Amino acid sequence: MVISWFGLSSFKISSGPLTLITDPFSKNTGLTPPRGQTDIVVISNSESDLYNNREAVGDEKTFVVDSPGEYDVKGLFIRGVRANGAAIYSIRLEDIRLGFLGCLKAGELSDAQIEELGDIDVLFVPVGGKSVSDAEEAVKIVNQLEPRFVIPMHYAQPGLKITLDKVEGFLKEIGATSVERRDKFTLKKSELAASDKTETIILTPQR
Repeated sequence: MVISWFGLSSFKISSGPLTLITDPFSKNTGLTPPRGQTDIVVISNSESDLYNNREAVGDEKTFVVDSPGEYDVKGLFIRGVRANGAAIYSIRLEDIRLGFLGCLKAGELSDAQIEELGDIDVLFVPVGGKSVSDAEEAVKIVNQLEPRFVIPMHYAQPGLKITLDKVEGFLKEIGATSVERRDKFTLKKSELAASDKTETIILTPQR
């Protein structure tokens, strides 16, 4: 599995020939929208023009997940869970369990949400505050779910028109101030058992 980041809550997740893109944003954000062919698009807030630029990726064959429910498509299982008028997702791919929290604004998850998401290996969590969870709230959620890896998202970056906090606040809050930035994150199932501690992964936006 290879994970790369476009910015905000938009990621490209690849497994062999299969590609999934989350929250493809619009040019109204100030960033260059993600483009290209993809098999699956996952959208956390279908009511927002900022994060629902599905026309920019895929084609009529692309499978779109944009609401709570269960989806079994092209070899992966997705469960959408209702959260503050939007959706958060559990995605199982290569027997690795991904937790995608999209545009979540919450101090913590409810017991019901945690149960629906299930065990999470890799957690994508918003940390920029304002319209999404801030650093302190994000750390509370990380402690609730106890993933093996956490990838912060939806924070300030060059060119962004939306006002958000910098990722450094989250890194300080979680105690990971010396994290190396990566262009992409490659993960195999065998690597999950290497440690029981949560490791923070910082990705550099792809252009």
